[in-house]
Amino acid sequence: MRYLVLGSLLASILLSLLGCQQTTNHNSEGEMEDFVEPESSDRVKYTNPLREYMYYRTQAVINNDINILWDKYPDLKDNIDLELGVNAENEELKTLNADFDMLDANYNIEGFGRIKVKTINDNEVIVLLHGGIGYLRSDFEESGGELLIKVFLEYKDNDWKVVKTDEYTLPEYKEWMKEKSS
Repeated sequence: MRYLVLGSLLASILLSLLGCQQTTNHNSEGEMEDFVEPESSDRVKYTNPLREYMYYRTQAVINNDINILWDKYPDLKDNIDLELGVNAENEELKTLNADFDMLDANYNIEGFGRIKVKTINDNEVIVLLHGGIGYLRSDFEESGGELLIKVFLEYKDNDWKVVKTDEYTLPEYKEWMKEKSS
């Protein structure tokens, strides 16, 4: 039952992001070939910024205030493209808070698979996060689901910072699953 609720919420979030339109698949399996699991010594430098991002993302939803996220990551309020799933966190906030008040959240950045990294250069990487988010609603039911997202990190001021997110849309996710299973 829990997975049904989580899957249903994921589908509704992704459908709302799509506006029921088909999009060009820019997150294909072929593109995934450049992503590799980081060395054990490098995992922490990527997992900590991802956990921090997820913390602020879930706090924005729980408090129904996107500025909690945007104040920490100002680049995420620019270049929003809901059809492509780019910087789409505000849409998640609106969708989840439309009918429910959120009380709490849990996330797992590797709930469905270990992180993978694509190195752009010494100061830029893209991390593929395949995890999950679960929200506790005010009626004590749960909402949330699987999360497949590319998180773009830049090394600034001696730390890795989130500068862009690219969530898989429903058609991209279905294509990814199809290619992954073949």
